Amino acid sequence: MKEFELIKYLTNENSQNCDLLRMGIGDDCAVIKNKVDDWLVTTDALFEGVHFDLSYTPFYLLGRKSLSVNLSDIAAMGGEPLFYTIALGIPNGVNPENLKKMYDGMNDVASLYNVAMIGGDTCNSQSGLALSITLIGKVPAKKAILRKGALSGDAIYITGTAGEAALGFNCFQKKRTGSDVERFLKRFNDPEPRIKAGKWLMSQNIVTSMIDISDGLSQDLSHIAEDSKVGFKIYADNLPLSQNFCSVARELDIDPLKLVLTGGEDYELLFTVRKNDADRFEALFKKNKDDIGCLITKIGEITSDKDERLIVDKKGNLITFDKTGFEHNI
Repeated sequence: MKEFELIKYLTNENSQNCDLLRMGIGDDCAVIKNKVDDWLVTTDALFEGVHFDLSYTPFYLLGRKSLSVNLSDIAAMGGEPLFYTIALGIPNGVNPENLKKMYDGMNDVASLYNVAMIGGDTCNSQSGLALSITLIGKVPAKKAILRKGALSGDAIYITGTAGEAALGFNCFQKKRTGSDVERFLKRFNDPEPRIKAGKWLMSQNIVTSMIDISDGLSQDLSHIAEDSKVGFKIYADNLPLSQNFCSVARELDIDPLKLVLTGGEDYELLFTVRKNDADRFEALFKKNKDDIGCLITKIGEITSDKDERLIVDKKGNLITFDKTGFEHNI
């Protein structure tokens, strides 16, 4: 069974009827009502052999990444991170010094975003190292940006550049090194959560839906489309790419566009803005881009047909792939 099918199957009968719950299962974070600031709660797990390989992800960077991917969920709601807990499954024979390096990585990221560790759990693992982090944040009451909310005609935007983490992963797999690929290797091992951009987008009261890119641009945009009951059209030639992205991908015999659309683990923000607000939004971004800290690019539009998932080139020709992104088989 596919990952998202299993989630629906397991949670279909779970009660969401709680007066304190503003948003439960089905978004980047749960949203819990409060008077001034709503609470945000998210959990992400990383398993050795599934999410990371210690042969090319050292313990220090594993610590950084494990917290950063959770921070990205908070960013996707427009929130501010506050506290986290960590549960560890530790296999026999792991050097405590390596675990300390992992915690050093987490601590360094936590200090960047003023996040405090407040507890956790440890136990033995019979099948590799496992980490699960639960992160708690806040957002002004009723201001969390959800996946649902996009309407036909909305403009689709992305922060930063896409596909680089997937290219970095392929560089590790194919032992491609060198100064020209360091950016891609770093994007895979040490992603930057867009906390600053997410908070700014929330504060403008102009974004209609948002998600972070963890499983692939096309697949994560499909989550917005499904929850909002709309379709989308992506203009492939508008996708923001770094300077040598295409040349390195082709050197590795990989389709650059496929990496951008289906690769995953970019942890950029993907969001929508009303068509009538798009010009004003872009003007606001130009005035504040130094504070936001990343590029923002319009890449497509929301359509009315809820079954429509279109990717087109500059001539209007349809582009198709055999998959839309990463999904666990369970």
